[in-house]
Amino acid sequence: MIPFLDLGAAYRELAGDIDAAVARVLASGWYVGGQEVEAFEAEFAAYTESAHCVGTGNGLDALVLALRACGIGPGDGVIVPSNTYIATWLAVSAVGATIQPVEPDPATHNIDPARIAAAVTPDTRAILPVHLYGQPADLDPILDLARKHGLRVIEDAAQAHGARYRGRRIGGHGDVACWSFYPGKNLGALGDAGAITTGDAGIAERIRRLGNYGSAQKYVHVERGVNSRLDPLQAAVLRVKLAVLDDWNDRRRAIAAAYGEGLAQSGLGLPHVPNWAEPVWHL
Repeated sequence: MIPFLDLGAAYRELAGDIDAAVARVLASGWYVGGQEVEAFEAEFAAYTESAHCVGTGNGLDALVLALRACGIGPGDGVIVPSNTYIATWLAVSAVGATIQPVEPDPATHNIDPARIAAAVTPDTRAILPVHLYGQPADLDPILDLARKHGLRVIEDAAQAHGARYRGRRIGGHGDVACWSFYPGKNLGALGDAGAITTGDAGIAERIRRLGNYGSAQKYVHVERGVNSRLDPLQAAVLRVKLAVLDDWNDRRRAIAAAYGEGLAQSGLGLPHVPNWAEPVWHL
């Protein structure tokens, strides 16, 4: 039987480069922060066409820190897809905000922009679209609605590494995008890891501070923070995999096309891919 997911295959393909990257970190003696993390953050920001990237401990932390950095908390409503991984909902509840679920478009399985307007209430402060299964959500109407109502747009991009919306990579469309590098992701670490990307320097600075015990300067803690940092070992491995991500995504697209052709007459409801979307077929 062919396993649904063979993480060892990815390692075997890149074993030499991954082993060298890990050895480089071990020899450096620098195991928290440092040049390896900074290099990955710069490379991933460039890849996602974003101005800033901040590493986090995992994807859920990225969502929680992004919500906090955008000022979302108790009494605030956050519109989320009803069809998503539980981390999206957990992040909203973690900051004390109210979950406002919206049903998906049955053709794409992503949040239906046409239903969002009816879900907005006076308490709504943010929209949290998810690019589910590697397919971008329809962002333009979501961004238009957010501007109309003065709402934040926080993207859950945990399954969309390398996906494009209207020709532009996911990662810099809304106020902030949140990423998971869980090992099974298209861009996966060797354990838990995450990040945010944003064009807003203030949001990036606050997320970095919140994830470092509320501190931007050693032993000076200006707010209640947590320990949620990307470590150099994971950053080094992610740098190796980022270099081949586009090739891996192309291979996924070819496999998805073969499945689509083979299942076309099966009667199954296959995901519709709009002409403005370039998915990366996560899962």
